[in-house]
Amino acid sequence: MDLQTKIDTYLAGDPKIPDDIVFRASQMFNSKLGKFNFKRKGGAKLPSMSQVGKPFCQLHAEKLGWPKAPESNSFRIKMLYGDMTEVIAVAILLAAGVEIVDLNKRVGYKTPDGDYINGELDLIIKDGNGYSLWDIKSASRFAFEKKFASYEALKENDDFGYCAQLFGYTKAEREETPEIKAGGWIAVSKESGEMKIVQANPDDEESYTNKIEDTINRYKEATEDNFVRGFTDEEEFFYRKPTGNRKLSMTCSYCSFRYTCWPDLKYERNPKSKSANAYHHYTVFK
Repeated sequence: MDLQTKIDTYLAGDPKIPDDIVFRASQMFNSKLGKFNFKRKGGAKLPSMSQVGKPFCQLHAEKLGWPKAPESNSFRIKMLYGDMTEVIAVAILLAAGVEIVDLNKRVGYKTPDGDYINGELDLIIKDGNGYSLWDIKSASRFAFEKKFASYEALKENDDFGYCAQLFGYTKAEREETPEIKAGGWIAVSKESGEMKIVQANPDDEESYTNKIEDTINRYKEATEDNFVRGFTDEEEFFYRKPTGNRKLSMTCSYCSFRYTCWPDLKYERNPKSKSANAYHHYTVFK
């Protein structure tokens, strides 16, 4: 029985979470909640596994130490929400009879030059005689329906580097678990609570790990003199008519370095829209 079927069958019945799983989840919850008090450390020699698949210009800016846009007051709660979603998902998986053999394990991907890209994988599942590695992602309704619609959809819209992250973890873990393969993603909708399995193609591992190693080589050579912005701004349209304004692409609008990369950037409401939430990052605003 595949993972999606196990989850759906469990939830469609009279689902109960046994006391031992409740206790295990509560321990995970305590550990995750404690992260609220931790501040992220900088100064790493190389990007982490969760960073290495992101657009290279973001990694380059990080290395150069560019100032970041301030985080919102709710940012840490948002990150904590993702951690809590992981706890719930793990409890559901265990209650559904999924055999999880490892959780939140620190691993290091060794490059051909002997460098290590470090990170923390989410979980490893045993199914029969095989092992697969999975990542849990909490998702907005839009991301749940679009980004996590399928593996191909995720590959085409992967600005957060989820594919490189998964395949990198898989290769790193293979030193201890030779038969492991990439499983995929367990997406949880933050709005509806739905759980969706997006299966990766293990045959893509070599392609993505080659990209990881190419990225690390580029990162080592990155300086102030060779920075290249990876994206351009976009013309704004309102009801298919140009407004005369230009704004950041979706990828750039989420980048922490957007105000340094675009010094004249303005965060303004579209004056032609009646929506109270029609705010965009404008490079040209008239």
